Amino acid sequence: MTSVSLSPLALIVVLQLITAGASIGRVATPNYIVARAYSTVALGAIAADFAIKYFWTGQADDLTMQIVFLHRADDLTGVLVFAVLTLRTLLILCVGSLDRSLPRRITCAVVFAICLVCTIAAQYVGVYPFRLVALLPVLAIGFGCLGEASRDTIVRRRCVLALGCIMGVFAFETSAWGLLFKNLSSDAAASVYNMVKYRDPPPWAPFSRGQPLRKAA
Repeated sequence: MTSVSLSPLALIVVLQLITAGASIGRVATPNYIVARAYSTVALGAIAADFAIKYFWTGQADDLTMQIVFLHRADDLTGVLVFAVLTLRTLLILCVGSLDRSLPRRITCAVVFAICLVCTIAAQYVGVYPFRLVALLPVLAIGFGCLGEASRDTIVRRRCVLALGCIMGVFAFETSAWGLLFKNLSSDAAASVYNMVKYRDPPPWAPFSRGQPLRKAA
C-alpha cells in the first residue's frame, strides 16, 4: 500500500526534475533548434505533471473518491494548456517554416484562442469550484504571444518577463515546482539578464533606446 501511494509522488518529482533540467539546457545551449527541443521536453513534462495531479493524486478525498474524472480547474487547465503548448512547440520544431514571421503570428493567435477555450471549459467539468488562479496561464500566454508576434526585441524580453512572473504565481499555487523553476530561470531571470546586458530602457522611457546621452556641443 505504501509503495502504491508513493509512486505518483515519485513520478511527479521525476517530471519536475526533467522540467528543471530541460529549462537549464534551453538557456545554456547556443543552438536555436536544440533550445526548442529542450523547451518541448520541459513543456511535455509539465503537462504530464499536471495530468498525474488531475487524474491520480487528486482523488484522495471523500468527495471525489468514487469519481473517475474529478475537477480542479487549475490542474485541468494546466493539463490542457501545457499539452497545447507542447504540441505547438513540437510542430514548430518539425516544420521550420512555421517559425517565420507571419506563420508564427498565426500560430500564436490560434494557440491563445485554444488555451482560452480550454480555460473556460475547465470550470464546467466535475465538482470543484472554479479558482481564479486558473486564469493566470492564459494571461501569461497572452503576453508570450505578444512577445513572439513583435519584431522589437525589447518588447519580446518584456513580454517574456511578464509571462515568467505570471506563470510563476500559477506554478506556486499549484505546487508545480518544475514549472516554477522554469519560469524563474529560463524566462524571468534570462529576460532580466538580457535587459541588463543590452541596456534596455525602462518601460516609462519609451523614447529612450538605452544609448548614453550625447555630450553637448
